[in-house]
Amino acid sequence: MNYPWKNLSPKDGFKVRQNGLLSDMDQKILTFLYQPLIGATAYSLYMTLWTEVEDDKYWSDGILHSELLALLNIGIPELYQARIKLEAIGLLKTYVSSEQEKNFVYELLSPQPVHVFFKDDLLSLLLFEKVGERKFRKLRQRFTSNSVNPKEFEEITKSFLDVYHFDSQLFNQEKNLLTEPVELVGATESTAPQLDSKQFDFKFFYDGLSTQYINRSSITKEIEKTIIVLNTMYGVDELKMQKAVLEASDIDTGKVDDRKLKQLIYDQYHQTNQQAVHVKDVMEEVIATSKTKRQFRKNELKHQGFTNEDIAVIEVSETMAPYDFMTSIKEQKGGFVAKTEEWTLENLLKRANLPSSVVNILIHYVLVVRGNPTFTQNLADSIANDWSQDNVTSPERAIQKVKELYQENAAKKQKREEQQKSYSKSKPATYRNNQASTRKETLPEWAKDDYQETEEKPMSKEEQEAFMQRIKRLEKQN
Repeated sequence: MNYPWKNLSPKDGFKVRQNGLLSDMDQKILTFLYQPLIGATAYSLYMTLWTEVEDDKYWSDGILHSELLALLNIGIPELYQARIKLEAIGLLKTYVSSEQEKNFVYELLSPQPVHVFFKDDLLSLLLFEKVGERKFRKLRQRFTSNSVNPKEFEEITKSFLDVYHFDSQLFNQEKNLLTEPVELVGATESTAPQLDSKQFDFKFFYDGLSTQYINRSSITKEIEKTIIVLNTMYGVDELKMQKAVLEASDIDTGKVDDRKLKQLIYDQYHQTNQQAVHVKDVMEEVIATSKTKRQFRKNELKHQGFTNEDIAVIEVSETMAPYDFMTSIKEQKGGFVAKTEEWTLENLLKRANLPSSVVNILIHYVLVVRGNPTFTQNLADSIANDWSQDNVTSPERAIQKVKELYQENAAKKQKREEQQKSYSKSKPATYRNNQASTRKETLPEWAKDDYQETEEKPMSKEEQEAFMQRIKRLEKQN
C-alpha cells in the first residue's frame, strides 16, 4: 500500500519556525474565519505548532513527530491530512532535509488580515458556503468597526514634521547601515490559496464576448480571478460565464460589476442545488480507502490462518522503515542499535532484493523470535539469501518462512535428542563412565558430546504481551 504519508514516520524530527508574532486579532481570525474551512484537527495542529515556539523566539527546539501525535491524539494519516490543509489555505510552509536522517521544518504563516480575507473571493465564498448567509453576516459583523464620524469630530492629529526635526545630513551618513540586507521577522507575507487558471479557457471566453458591448479592458485581473473562483466552486463553464458577465455588465459603460456577477452565479447554482457547495477533501477519500483496504487485508490474513499477533506485526512492518523498526524493538528490550548493526542493515538493504516490510520481518525473527541481543551480519545474510532465492516478496510470506524455520529447527532438535538417547542406551555403563572420566575440558563447547544448539523460542508470555502492546501503539500512530 503506497500512500502519501508513508514517508512520514513518528521517529522523524522537526522544528517550527514562526514568521512573526501572532496577535490576539490573528488568533480570532484563525478561530472564527479559518477553522470552519480547515476543520478542528488542522486548527489544533496550527495552534500546537505555534505554542512549541517559546516567547520572544522564532525557532522551536527539535521535536519528534511521535510527541506531536500524542498531543493531538491522532495517527500519521490524520496528521498528514491536517498539515496539507494548512499548506493549501496559506497558513504553513513545509520543508524537508535532503540528508539521510529525515528532518522537517514547519514555517507558520500569519492568517490574512480581515479586510483581505473578506475581499478574497475564494476565502470569502468558501466561508459563505460553509456557514451559510446568516452566520456569514454575523462573522463579518464581528470584525466590523464604524469609523469616526467627521461630522461630529474634527481630526487634530499632528504630522511627523510637526513633532520631529528631520536631520537629512545624519540620514546620508547612516544610509549604508539602513539599507543593509537582513531577514527581518514578518518579511514573508501571508499568502492566500491559489487556484489553477488552466482549466478555464479564457481565449474561448473572450472570443465569445468580442461581438458584445463589453469593453475588454473592463475585465480586470481581479475579475479574472473571480471568474476562476466561480468556475472552480460552481462549475460554470465558458459559455455560461459569458452570459453571466453580460448580465452583470452595465449596458451603457460596458463595465462589469463583480459583486453582481458573484450574486448571479450563486443564485443560479442554488436554484437547482438545495445544498451548499461541498468542497471535496481529497485526503479524506484516500484515508477512507486506506482504512477499507486495511480491513479487507486484515480479514484476508485471518482467513489464511494468521493470528492477531501475526497481523499486527505485518501491519507495522509495512508502515515503518527498517531502521525505525529495529530501533523500536531494541528500545522495547532495553537496548540500543549498535553501529555494526546499522552497517549490517544498510548493507542488507543495498544487496538483498527484499522489500522493506520483509526486512522488518527478518529483524523481528532475529531479535524477537530467536531472542538474539544483536542483529549479526552472518545470520542476516544467510536468511536474506534464502528468502531472496525463494522469492519472498511479502511480509506474510516472510512470517510463513519464519514458522517453517522454527518448525524445522524444532524437528532437528527433537531428532538430535532421540539419537543421543539411543546412542547412550546402546553403550555399556562402564564405557560411558570411562568416557566421562577421560573427557578433556580443553575441547571447545561445540565439540562436546552434550552440546546443544541454543533453542530458538519466542519471548516469555509477559515479554510477548509487552512487545505486542508497543506494536499496537506504533500501529495507532501510523
